Amino acid sequence: MKKKNNNLKARRRLSIGSPTKRFKNVTMLGTQFPRVNLQDEGEVSKIFYESDHSKFKFLEANRPIKQAHVDRLIGLLNEPKGQLLPVVINENYEVIEGQHRVKACMALKIPVMCIKIEGSTIEDVISMNTTQSGWNFNDYLHSHSQKSRPNYLEYRKVIKFLEDYKLSTTVSRWLLSGNNHDLGKKDFEEGTFKVKNLTYAETQGSYFNKIKAFNTDLPGKVKFGTAFIKVQGLQKFSMATCLKQLEKYCGKYFKQTGGNTEEMLECLIRCYNFNLSPAKKITNKVLN
Repeated sequence: MKKKNNNLKARRRLSIGSPTKRFKNVTMLGTQFPRVNLQDEGEVSKIFYESDHSKFKFLEANRPIKQAHVDRLIGLLNEPKGQLLPVVINENYEVIEGQHRVKACMALKIPVMCIKIEGSTIEDVISMNTTQSGWNFNDYLHSHSQKSRPNYLEYRKVIKFLEDYKLSTTVSRWLLSGNNHDLGKKDFEEGTFKVKNLTYAETQGSYFNKIKAFNTDLPGKVKFGTAFIKVQGLQKFSMATCLKQLEKYCGKYFKQTGGNTEEMLECLIRCYNFNLSPAKKITNKVLN
């Protein structure tokens, strides 16, 4: 009788608090597997140890490997607990998650703890990494500019633009996308980025560089850039006059580079108009 009661209590604990009872399926990289299959040592969930390092393939579209991170992991893997998390690979031994761990294991000449999930791709690499430490601009640019990526030519244009004009990554992305909503960020990260008008971006880039020659801060600020684009639509505006006035008087009107776009625009207009004859002055009235 006592044994029967103990069994009943155990079943109640499972039904109330155990995730095994509450969740029948487990999702891995978008695929649902019945939990019962994960409780035996089947191919779906089996963790194994691979000693043949030559099998591993590193995706060229993954973000660059940072040697400093590899060196840090080498120290951690030398500790008593060793590798705590398995590396995720696909059926072709392409590393989906954990490329730094693989490199560290290679350096130490020890087996790599792995879990194989078939069908996983570079898209899963991006998804998994962005839920962890996050990708930055250069990570996305490196990945999407590889020839294996469907839209790589657009990202090659971004690389060349950055090399030619040395502007901030945010301003460059904004000028090339022509997107004032999110400065092209969403499309850039998703791999669907398109250069709207390269000639226009290059023209503006050359102006920004001229301004940068006498004020290194202003061209790196999107709010200034937006105001600078707006001021070009004002009546009687002359780019030659604008650049000349900015070179002479930007220190007078842009002592602090904060403020919103409209405040930046007003500063630009005042700087442009300083000491000009009334006939050459501009007003905040956009041409139709």
